[in-house]
Amino acid sequence: MNKSPIPFLPFKLILTFAIFLLAVNAKASDPKNAPHFDKIRLQLKYYHQFQFAGYYAALHKGFYKNEGLDVELLEGGTVNAVEIVLQGEAEYGVSANDILIERINKKPIVLLASIFQSSPSIFLSLKQSEINTAHDLINKRIMLLDEYRDPELLAIFYTEGIPLDNISRLTTTYDINDLITGKTDVLNAYSTNEPYFLHEQGIAYTVIYPKSYGIDFYGDGIFTTEKEIQNNPKRVDAFIRATKKGWEYALKNQDEIIDILIDNYGVKKSKKHLQFEAKQIQKLILNDYVEIGHINPGRLDNIARICAQMGMVSTNYDLGGFIYKQEQFKTPKWLKWALIISMITISIVVIISLYLYIFNKELKKAVDRQTAKISLKNEELIKSEKRFREVIENLPSGAILVEGDVLFTNKKAHEITEYTNKETPDINSWFTTLYKDQKDIIYQTYKNNKSEKFKNPTITSITTKSGKIKQVEFHAYCFDGKEIWLMNDISNRIETEQALIASEYKLRTYINESPNGLVIFDKNTKVKFANPAFLKLLDIIESKEINYHIKDFFSTLQLVKNVEMMQQLLETGKIQGEVMIKSVKNRNFPAFINAVKLNNDEFLAFLMDTSPLKQAENKLKAALEKAEESDRLKSAFLANMSHEIRTPMNGILGFSQLLLKENLSQNKKEQYIDILNQNGRQLLEIINNIIDISYLEVNQLKAIKSTFSISKLFNDLDTLFKIEKPKYHKENLEISFFCNVPKELDKIESDLGKIKQVLINLINNSLKFTKEGYIKISANLNESKLHFIVEDTGIGIPEEKHDIIFERFAQIENVYTRQFGGAGLGLPISKGIVELMDGKLELESNQNKGSKFQFYIPIQEKEIEPNENNNLQLRFSWNGKEILIVDDVDINISFLEELLDNTGANITISKNGKEAVNLCKSGYQPDLILMDIQMPEMNGLDATKEIRKYLKNTPIIAQTAYATENDKKLAILAGCNDFFPKPLNPEKLLNRIDQFLLASS
Repeated sequence: MNKSPIPFLPFKLILTFAIFLLAVNAKASDPKNAPHFDKIRLQLKYYHQFQFAGYYAALHKGFYKNEGLDVELLEGGTVNAVEIVLQGEAEYGVSANDILIERINKKPIVLLASIFQSSPSIFLSLKQSEINTAHDLINKRIMLLDEYRDPELLAIFYTEGIPLDNISRLTTTYDINDLITGKTDVLNAYSTNEPYFLHEQGIAYTVIYPKSYGIDFYGDGIFTTEKEIQNNPKRVDAFIRATKKGWEYALKNQDEIIDILIDNYGVKKSKKHLQFEAKQIQKLILNDYVEIGHINPGRLDNIARICAQMGMVSTNYDLGGFIYKQEQFKTPKWLKWALIISMITISIVVIISLYLYIFNKELKKAVDRQTAKISLKNEELIKSEKRFREVIENLPSGAILVEGDVLFTNKKAHEITEYTNKETPDINSWFTTLYKDQKDIIYQTYKNNKSEKFKNPTITSITTKSGKIKQVEFHAYCFDGKEIWLMNDISNRIETEQALIASEYKLRTYINESPNGLVIFDKNTKVKFANPAFLKLLDIIESKEINYHIKDFFSTLQLVKNVEMMQQLLETGKIQGEVMIKSVKNRNFPAFINAVKLNNDEFLAFLMDTSPLKQAENKLKAALEKAEESDRLKSAFLANMSHEIRTPMNGILGFSQLLLKENLSQNKKEQYIDILNQNGRQLLEIINNIIDISYLEVNQLKAIKSTFSISKLFNDLDTLFKIEKPKYHKENLEISFFCNVPKELDKIESDLGKIKQVLINLINNSLKFTKEGYIKISANLNESKLHFIVEDTGIGIPEEKHDIIFERFAQIENVYTRQFGGAGLGLPISKGIVELMDGKLELESNQNKGSKFQFYIPIQEKEIEPNENNNLQLRFSWNGKEILIVDDVDINISFLEELLDNTGANITISKNGKEAVNLCKSGYQPDLILMDIQMPEMNGLDATKEIRKYLKNTPIIAQTAYATENDKKLAILAGCNDFFPKPLNPEKLLNRIDQFLLASS
């Protein structure tokens, strides 16, 4: 049977119509046939360089044109790209983390893509400046962008607890020459650019990376306004697509883009420099592992949280709408037309089967192509997963990838924990193996952090396979249903910080307690720091800021010499000598100065007021000239005083000169400063004795009466000489005190200070001349006279010498052959003081039979008032409680023993941390421990950590002169239950001890 032929005309019309539709579709879908290009402007962040290579590639390789865009690149520099876009001078911009800050501050901007997955911002310094850590930045000149435009760098100071007031902040020029010439100590720089200049010139440098302190912010990203997205959504998508293609092309064809930069944009950098920049930028983009433009919302939230903690933005921030959300499912134009053609084809399929055959054939080809694409994507996903695993394996931090309950750990994690992936294959084995007894607590902490999307890093102690305890810090992130934990061993960092704190405390103590003035000033003579002794010497009221220059203290009496000495210091870097100084109250006085240049264009000067010495010398000369008949004694006194003064002065001058030596170790500096302090105190004691003698000579010494307790005076002296006696190395000598005054008559009215001075002089005299036996000190009340006796078994005093020893300016032994030392002023001063108070000092002694000094003083008796400290102690009853005091300072121990007296507690003493650890290790279980922090052999923090291995629940109270929040945090982290700064508040301490002992009961 023959088939009817298809009419030719209808077939031709239908075929023509179908071809017409295909042509229209092809024409409409070709961007080259677009009727016009959208004109847009892109504001770059800085001057033309490889940092913006992707945008040059998209422009010059036609990727923008293919998307129907005519893009103008606006060069940056010192302009603010965010402000330019918001003001409508550009539609799109390139910037970094300041985009996020501006968005939180209610600016209508939207992040389209994060091109740099890590920030290039770094701190750059010359190696010679010895700036290696964040703490080395304190008091340094640092260049930064204005306000909060360097958040990742500012975050370093926040995480390390360094207030911005502790740095000298300069507005950045990004000019490497400012660093080289010394206009700044530290430059904020890009790891992609400035280091090349230093490397090229052979200048050694140091880099401080934010990542080293757990700070990993995004770098450059592209952004636009909400208005642009609302009005031109397709243009936004087109711009993002073309930009990503541009960056992909630029990273694959770096030399071509470098040539475009040099030829088309006049970039003055060398080709080698641009190649260096390109290599560094590719490390930041991570395009082999992460899709270009990838944005992690959780990471942005972590950045915002850090900025909020630093006060850059509100803590109630909202990132809603900040990240651009592209339409995820768009219907392709070709599919729309295919559906139209399919509908037309279906309507005419009965008429033209040939067309249907052709269409089916083409459709099969399209399906094959799509299948091939899917297969290719699967291969790429497999490769990407492999690359991702390789990245994790080679990370510098320990990395733990969590998929469900399964863990994958890299080689760095194995290096830190000493456990292999097979030994910790899942979450349960991880927490069980590393945390042992603390497993449940640490696991709950992990669950809590996970519920908060790991906003905060975590610091924990792990136990390695070898049993070593390590301090580690975790930063965790969530992505694609997985978790990644980044782990860093910070044990050495914590130990270093603790050592730095201890060292700083020692140095701070030396400086603050020095009797000599110490000042640091810059080359413009602006005072940067002054210790309390300097402030007191210059009559300066202590305040937070000292607005003075050294030249403000130049006395007009010696102006020329002072100016010459300052000029010599600036030229040679060191001076020493006598100068005339003027205080802020216009008080002129002579001083000895020793100054040296430090390594940061600052100067350190020691200042000692020599006016008391000069006054004493002047009064001494006047006294010697007063009576010609005492020439011999006066000459002997001058020789004696010269020797006594020169001995400590020789130490001061000698070690002052030694301090000027270069390359002194820190231990040597501290040793020399300690010797200077000791000699300064010795010299001050001599001067005070000379002044007392001078006042007695001119009858200017006055008695100042007050009410005091005789028994308390004896207790204080007993405590003092328990400390002083070991310095004389006389083990067979016993010192005892006997107060025979009835309790109801214990309170008297007299001059406590002068009575105490006389007793100390007499006891010191006995200590010098008594090798063994005893020294007895007693007090009796005879009617209205107070009777003191100081009796010893020393060498005694020949009867013919009894009158001489009380003469001022005399000493028994020849001045040149003195065996026992001293200026010979103690007994004359004591006699003068006793007589000043209408009393009498007597001596009973024979050679080799000991001595007995006694004196009588008229007094007024006072009724005894209730003792507040006793009342305070009686409020507490801790009978049978064991309290361990760990302290190396005898005065501190005596104070605590006195404070805890009458409480019923049993007191045990350990003189250092190691001794306390051994005691607790041996089975001793105190109810409470009072722990000093700064001690020899083992400090309080280390001792607490060790004791916690044996005593889990015993309350430990830290007592220390360190009083910062960081000191308190370190004490609590070490295992202390509470923290009391010195000087201690007795009532608060007793109340806290009572709370702990009641709780433990």
